[in-house]
Amino acid sequence: MAPVEFTVTGGEGSPLDFVAALTPARSLVVITDPGGWAQVSQGLAVGTAAAAAVPTQVRVLRFAVLDLRHFPSAAALPSLADVPGDVVALHDTRSWDSAPVVASLRGLGRPVVLFTAVHAWVSGVDTASVVIGWSAPHVVLAAPTGPGETRVEDALWQFRELERRGRMTYTSLPAPPVVADRPVSVVVALPGATQGIAGALRPGAGYEVWVRVGDGPVLAEDLRLRAVLSMSGRPVVAETFMLPAEGPSPWVNFEVTTPYAAVPWTGELVVYHGVVPVHVQQVVLPVGAGEPRALPRLKLSRTFADLPPARAVSVLEFGERALVAAGDVPSWVSLAGPPLSLPAMSGLDPWYGKDFPAYCTDLAFLARQGAAAYARLFGGGEPAGGRHAASGDPGPAGLGPQVSGSGPAAALRHAARVTGRPAGVVVASVAAGPVRWPMIYDLPFTDGPHRLCASVGRFGPFGAGGEVPPHCPVHDHSGNVLCPFGFWGLSSVLEHPVGPLVSRVLPRAWPFEVAMAVDPGMDRGLTERHVTELMSQVPPESVTSAYLSPAELGRALADETMDVVHLHFREGFLEAEEIARWNREGVWPQPHWPVRKPLVVGTTPMVGLVRSFVEHGASAVVCPEEAVPQDMAGWVTGMLLARLAAGVGAGEALRQVRWEMLSRGNVMGLAYSLHGSADLRMR
Repeated sequence: MAPVEFTVTGGEGSPLDFVAALTPARSLVVITDPGGWAQVSQGLAVGTAAAAAVPTQVRVLRFAVLDLRHFPSAAALPSLADVPGDVVALHDTRSWDSAPVVASLRGLGRPVVLFTAVHAWVSGVDTASVVIGWSAPHVVLAAPTGPGETRVEDALWQFRELERRGRMTYTSLPAPPVVADRPVSVVVALPGATQGIAGALRPGAGYEVWVRVGDGPVLAEDLRLRAVLSMSGRPVVAETFMLPAEGPSPWVNFEVTTPYAAVPWTGELVVYHGVVPVHVQQVVLPVGAGEPRALPRLKLSRTFADLPPARAVSVLEFGERALVAAGDVPSWVSLAGPPLSLPAMSGLDPWYGKDFPAYCTDLAFLARQGAAAYARLFGGGEPAGGRHAASGDPGPAGLGPQVSGSGPAAALRHAARVTGRPAGVVVASVAAGPVRWPMIYDLPFTDGPHRLCASVGRFGPFGAGGEVPPHCPVHDHSGNVLCPFGFWGLSSVLEHPVGPLVSRVLPRAWPFEVAMAVDPGMDRGLTERHVTELMSQVPPESVTSAYLSPAELGRALADETMDVVHLHFREGFLEAEEIARWNREGVWPQPHWPVRKPLVVGTTPMVGLVRSFVEHGASAVVCPEEAVPQDMAGWVTGMLLARLAAGVGAGEALRQVRWEMLSRGNVMGLAYSLHGSADLRMR
């Protein structure tokens, strides 16, 4: 069989993105993509066929997966007739000819994606086939002009030659379909009824509230969720249910008794995945007059198809109160109390550090406030024995394991020890509360004599240092003890989302780029030092900077040209109304930042701006909650961006920055918050 000739183009995205775009129109895809095969074959047992679902930019690809290398011949292959999948994914073998198998599957109307080595010859390709390879940062697409055999490396050679001559053309991925939000319906019915009712409800009467998660995009698997209803003046009630991969969920039923007062009766409906509050809406039941209604308040996922991994604890803020979930039925806590404050920022050396005595004083200052806040919120710090013990009870369905001891502290330590990773804490905000969660300290600590945990010295200034473990290596925390692992911002990976979670700034390979905007009113000398600190940790060629007024800033941020927007300005320089004006007057195109969704990093508190940036396309916002020195902010931003550019998730990157600062005796890292997904990565 003669080698084929083909037409070569390039594209931006991942190879699997183009598999999703080209199938089933192309019945055979020959591809070299080890990373893609790892995704497709994850969990595949030797000698078996399996089904797999892989999300892409275009759609969810559903594969029937078979590794031909596991079998001595075609006769030994298991049947794929009962294995569901829009596409059959095969890994080629050198031991025997796989062409008849591929031809047979294509004849049955099942498109085939054949993963093979870059230099291996593949026969049986034709004009209904496509060859896919990778030449960073582009996907290589080769369409055969006739029947024959081919190798992926031939397509790569032709692509590079055309690119060298400047004659290469590029193919764009089709725009992903606009996916509507998955609805969460609320219906009020009489007890035992089969359909809902409209109009006002009678005071002091019994009713049923039905809840259902509606139809939406096909999911990778069935989801176990939990609906939690908290009506004013009534206990919190919860029901577990399944959301199937295709179609809506069954109806979930809550029994309620209306109050005797003829007033609108309000409450909160929260749909949890594990302890993560995925969907929040206010329920208004009209007692006496009106119509029942449900008002969306917060969505961490619009479709339930992109839910984050498990977290250990969640806090859902409603201003002065919060709903806390830590492995049991969520409960309300009051957030009222004195604000947590940072110690004095004076006394920093030229490297933004402090000596050991000053460092211990600052740590104790924060621990006293944080421990008092934990006791006020959750009823006391967790003693040492309770922090490390865990029962085998799996806990209420959908909310995670039960641990002995009480409060979130036990859940955090249990998760860190079981998983070997820092526990995750999600603080989602319907309306931001007054608590600074990184400063919460969950060990008992009061004024008076106290002892230092060995971790204070090991990870502090001039300490032995080393890789920070997911939990404190010292087991004894009895008595009045000061330990950096008591702070949530150091022990856990914290996230403070205010909208749908984004996992990638740009879901394809592309050089890392930072756009820095500077307030012209900033001190020029401190600004120069800020930039020097930043450039010392990220490649200088990746950063562009300019002095910009608020009006100029809007035009500079109109296009999708950056991964990070670094805002270096005075507090109050930019207002949320200005961002709304950019959107209203057409300064920003619509939709804004639809594909490349940059991370916004500010050097001053961004009260009121966080939600505005997220609503207008930003993936997340990182900023201090209290003003910090200008030059030190450059050092902090540089450390953060260096880790993000290296592929570290945003939550873990910020946690590592806090520990890096602590190693110099600087506790100011606890002032910073991540308003977005802890799993956010640049690519």
